[in-house]
Amino acid sequence: MPNDSIIVIDIAGNPIKIRVFGQNLIDKMKLIGFSTMDQFMILSVHDDEDKQRVIKTLINENALFLYGHGWYPSEVMEYYKEQKNNFGKYKIIYWTDIDTYHIEER
Repeated sequence: MPNDSIIVIDIAGNPIKIRVFGQNLIDKMKLIGFSTMDQFMILSVHDDEDKQRVIKTLINENALFLYGHGWYPSEVMEYYKEQKNNFGKYKIIYWTDIDTYHIEER
């Protein structure tokens, strides 16, 4: 996992689930309402508008949206693009083997 990073694990439903590495980022996420649950941080959202607000906050913190198919965070972001919700540039992360990850800007 990249040091000092936020990886968005699930934004398809409610709550939003992230994995955070680095105490400074953990503290920032707590300030916006995330709470710790095992190895994840979660935040319940009220509606889609609230979810989009949190997504914008995560993008501003350089969060990495987990890449995959079938409502992975990267797919939800593509869905929002199709719905004409523009978040600007964001980053995705994916692994090609157990020790090698790649980060791309979309």
